[in-house]
Amino acid sequence: MRQHQNRSLKERLSTSAFCHFEQRGELPCIVIQHPGFSASLLPQGAQLLSFCPTDDTSWIWLSPTAEYRQGVSLRGGIPICWPWFGNADKNPPEVRDAIAGRQPPAHGFARTNRWTLSRLYEAADRIEIELTLPQSHCIQSVWQGNAELTARWIMTPDGLEMQLITTNTGRSTLAFSQALHTYLPTPDIHTTRIDGLAGHSYIDTMTGWQRKQQQGAVVFQGETDRIYLQQATPLRLVTPQRTLLIHSRGSHSTIVWNPWIEKAQRLSQFDDAAWQTMLCIETANAADDWVNLATGESHCLSMRLSAV
Repeated sequence: MRQHQNRSLKERLSTSAFCHFEQRGELPCIVIQHPGFSASLLPQGAQLLSFCPTDDTSWIWLSPTAEYRQGVSLRGGIPICWPWFGNADKNPPEVRDAIAGRQPPAHGFARTNRWTLSRLYEAADRIEIELTLPQSHCIQSVWQGNAELTARWIMTPDGLEMQLITTNTGRSTLAFSQALHTYLPTPDIHTTRIDGLAGHSYIDTMTGWQRKQQQGAVVFQGETDRIYLQQATPLRLVTPQRTLLIHSRGSHSTIVWNPWIEKAQRLSQFDDAAWQTMLCIETANAADDWVNLATGESHCLSMRLSAV
């Protein structure tokens, strides 16, 4: 096993057993080739682009028209929404109080910021990677909070776990919302379902943010944008190709999204027909489920994917 610390990204990966540096367009990328799985990860946004157990296809969906540009989040993978989720004005007052600027970006700034590789652990049965967004990288022109953010991935042949750890480094209480905006593939959205949310209340953004209750499995018959409330774990994603279990911790909200036909035509880095082969299930702290941290406290939001 090997453990690497405190050198530049390219230098550190040059001595890695399973990881190497690759330039994709304007962005550096960490490419992982382990005997049990492969994956790719961008330091920009700490955005995981793929995770593929050996002899399988990726469990993570990435748009074929994704653009590798500085300051722009790629469509697909697992973007990190932080320190607010969605549009700033849709967040609770406690979260909005720290948001500054006339036009704060949707989903915060972590997903377009440059993160630093802080830990790489390699072994025969796993790889663990940590990227850090230090306080100095927080954009004070759009957010007045003080925090350090760590993203951690634990990859094994059996699955993937992602953790997002927020530490309040300021002198006052820190309020924020967040999400692991996980894009998942399916051969056919019409024959895809999500089990585990029956009976849960949700906010339906398609009907003026009305609160409703889920009846049975979640299926897709049109544009879907919902924030499910209460703890819901594990969820079971059933597609014609595979069944995945999604275990969450540190979360009491889940977002389910598919743009369907009309919105797909307006999205960037997204083919008009791509809505048929993807969906998002986002482990989150959103809406009623925002986080409040005292000085020095930390919060861990985590999501684990495994196959049935």
